[in-house]
Amino acid sequence: MRAAAVLLLLPLLTAFEPLKSSNKDIEQGNLRMKAGKAEEALGFYDKAVATLPNDPGVHFDRGTALYALSRFEEAGQEFLRATEAKDGALKATAFYNLGNAFFKKDKFKEAVEAYKRALTLDPHDARAKWNEEIALQKQKEEEKKKKDEQDKDKNKDKKNDKDKKDDKKDQKKNDDGKDKDKDKKDDKKNDQDKQNPKDKQDQQNQKDNPGEQPPPPKADEQEIGAVLDSLERDPKDLEKERARLRAVRRRPPAKDW
Repeated sequence: MRAAAVLLLLPLLTAFEPLKSSNKDIEQGNLRMKAGKAEEALGFYDKAVATLPNDPGVHFDRGTALYALSRFEEAGQEFLRATEAKDGALKATAFYNLGNAFFKKDKFKEAVEAYKRALTLDPHDARAKWNEEIALQKQKEEEKKKKDEQDKDKNKDKKNDKDKKDDKKDQKKNDDGKDKDKDKKDDKKNDQDKQNPKDKQDQQNQKDNPGEQPPPPKADEQEIGAVLDSLERDPKDLEKERARLRAVRRRPPAKDW
């Protein structure tokens, strides 16, 4: 039952009966087609087209041979020429066959239009109606697949854009961090530049001569320091210290002879 259901969904794309004609080449071609020799039939139909280039029936027959050889693109062109026929039955059949050729090429939209034209000319053509439904279903599936691929591409583009924005944010953070480090270094350098030249020179001298110590303070500086240190002492002790310093200043210099 399942296999039968699958078969019901297949379009009717079988070979077509060529048209009868009094032309000898067409008759020979028709005989070869009935014998299953499509390649030989095509050779005779080619000769017929050369002598009757504007005959829609000849193009129809040549289309059937090309279709049997799976040359669907060329077959479609021949059936299209056959749709120029003034005979309604031939015209309708040519559109039906054209739809089948389009279907074989997965051109489902074009196939649907060809079947519709065939049904306009022959509304009771069950084959054209059936094939139209199948082609419509295929067309919808194809459009859905195309839409899904487009949505997938859009989502991919959105993700790529988001990744690029995130990369830019990370880069900006890194740049800001580098700028801050640079500012700190510049501030430190400015502080060093603002340092007292004398202090800088002393620091440099200490670096150059680490063993050397600054010279001891002079005597007067020692005395002044002693006075300053004694400011917090008892006033009596402070007065004694001042008297001692005055006596030292009045003492005559020692003789060196």
